[in-house]
Amino acid sequence: MSDVGVLFVHGIQGSPSQFDFLISRLPDSVTVCNVLLPGHGTTIREFRNSSSSQWLPAVRDAAQKMKSQCERLYFVGHSMGCLLGLLIENELPGVFSGMLLLCCPFFVQPTLRYLRNNMMAALPERKGENPYVHALRNANSVSVRFAGEYLTAVKPYVELFRLIRLTKQIQGKPECEVCFFFSEKDEIVSRKSAAYAKDKYNTEVEILRLSGHDYFTPKAEAVIEHSLLSLIAL
Repeated sequence: MSDVGVLFVHGIQGSPSQFDFLISRLPDSVTVCNVLLPGHGTTIREFRNSSSSQWLPAVRDAAQKMKSQCERLYFVGHSMGCLLGLLIENELPGVFSGMLLLCCPFFVQPTLRYLRNNMMAALPERKGENPYVHALRNANSVSVRFAGEYLTAVKPYVELFRLIRLTKQIQGKPECEVCFFFSEKDEIVSRKSAAYAKDKYNTEVEILRLSGHDYFTPKAEAVIEHSLLSLIAL
């Protein structure tokens, strides 16, 4: 049995590759599971038919499997992945020894910058590209024939708001330590999310300067890495 395991869960329309910067810095002794959620990593047709009824069991199964293999299991989530982690921890109290949550969408407020970046991300990559657009393109795991196809994926985003509602209905807070990080220039998660996390979970939150929803500056990546290694006591 491994001493430490880390379960990584990406957000809606996201990709496991978003955690490469963290996984590459973990010691080889750490067992890693980097989940690809159902409906992701494939076509828009598969994505728009996916839902929380598939995502939650996928995370639950991964957590239970890892828990049987590791003495201590930690959770790292991004965006919707944070909601899935909090719901599983509430369902299986104590399954995680600690949680690190990035850009948790307790409140969502898409900005014009988000819409513009999405349009630009659908175009071929250009030299000297805006790092926020570059990160958004790399984070997206759902392929389309043309940018407008993304607008047909209504069901998954309805499911996202359902997960937000369910997470807010959780009474109390996780038994384990929870670390929240929010980005100063997040294009979709409202700033109210940071205040909500601080109040409900009675914990400090850290705002990552100059980072976006998918883009983290090198300095922010180093801060997140340090926090994860401290959380798992390595």
